[in-house]
Amino acid sequence: MDGQKIIITGGATRVGAAIAEGLANDKNQITIHYNKSKKKAKQLRNILERKGSKIFLIKANLNKISELNKIIKFANIKMKGVNCLINNASLFENDSVKNFSIKLWNKHLNINLRAPAILIKQFSKIVPKNIKANIINIIDQMVFKLTPFFLSYTLSKTGLYTLTKTSAMSL
Repeated sequence: MDGQKIIITGGATRVGAAIAEGLANDKNQITIHYNKSKKKAKQLRNILERKGSKIFLIKANLNKISELNKIIKFANIKMKGVNCLINNASLFENDSVKNFSIKLWNKHLNINLRAPAILIKQFSKIVPKNIKANIINIIDQMVFKLTPFFLSYTLSKTGLYTLTKTSAMSL
């Protein structure tokens, strides 16, 4: 993937950082979204810029629509276009049908499903029709190996799996 203008949500740590490191080169620009990992985001930017990538950082709480709505616009302005969106950010907290709370349920759905849906919608509106673009949504084995644990997380990620398939059909 050379010559890409990439957004990675949750890109400052763990899987997101590994994805950013794998895509960093002198041909790619990357906007890394983070929420609480400012120090790690800055450290990663320094590492990736040594590989030749132009890196932009944006802080946003994906649970807040007002902050979420800034990501695509910011990246589009900074990179002068966007052609790859990687929805990697995720909340992963344990609950079950016996003890879930509405607050945790909503946070999981907002961060793991609503945020990617909104970002996909906004991304699809700014990418010109003649440009080849990619959307990558990160899911995991919890979608296919169901357990009674991590109820809210699992439901949000199975929703993301369905969003991925239906968005691909639509776009």
